[in-house]
Amino acid sequence: MTKRLVHDWVARGLLAQPRRRRTGQRGSEKALHSGAQRTLFLDLLRRRQPSSVRPLAEFVVVCWLFIGDDEAVDTRQALRALRTYVGDPRGGRAWAKARAAQFVIPLCDPRLGTARSRNKLLKGFTEAFYTGAYNREDLIAKCAPQFEDESTFGDVVRSSSGSVPGQPEALLLHLDVVLRAGKAVQDGDVDQGVMDEARVLYLQMRRGGAEWPTRRDLEEAMPHLLICLGLLLLARSGWMSHARRSPRTLGAD
Repeated sequence: MTKRLVHDWVARGLLAQPRRRRTGQRGSEKALHSGAQRTLFLDLLRRRQPSSVRPLAEFVVVCWLFIGDDEAVDTRQALRALRTYVGDPRGGRAWAKARAAQFVIPLCDPRLGTARSRNKLLKGFTEAFYTGAYNREDLIAKCAPQFEDESTFGDVVRSSSGSVPGQPEALLLHLDVVLRAGKAVQDGDVDQGVMDEARVLYLQMRRGGAEWPTRRDLEEAMPHLLICLGLLLLARSGWMSHARRSPRTLGAD
């Protein structure tokens, strides 16, 4: 560890700004991190990977999402960490694949479609996350095999602890909302107020209510949080009421 790395982690939202202390008789005292931030710092060190800080940023945002304690992670820090997590959509195909895998977890059940169709689905969503755009008709065709056996699909929905879209169009709507939310984060159009609203909406929508999050909740937290964030941004822009009056398809346009 170096001082430069600590400053870098503060800038990226992995750590909060140290707290300033009053000036004493011998001059100004050094600013200090809280005990909760020092605990977070140690957790991040154990999770650190040499190639990317994005998994660390995800960990920080998920802590903010579920712990709900400003002493641990406040909204200002969570917003900076979310910007680090979103990053540049062209930052790497491997990262895009990881995000796509998170997004399509409910449809990767071995009972749905075939190994080949699931692989095509993952590749299609990887390309969407990598480029920030997609061909709607082509992606619907890749989604279709996962929805075709209604009986098996119903079994998967009933046994799933997460949310499963009922049709390909619903899944693509989620994708469009997530991509729009990511762009808004990148462009600086998301403030702390919207972040707090998105957190409240996510916790209200999450199955299990106040129960402690399951491992699956933790795995799906980021895509679902971005969906909530995107829906709030669309509602603020008036898009939701416009869509009800004049429905149209979503996609790369």
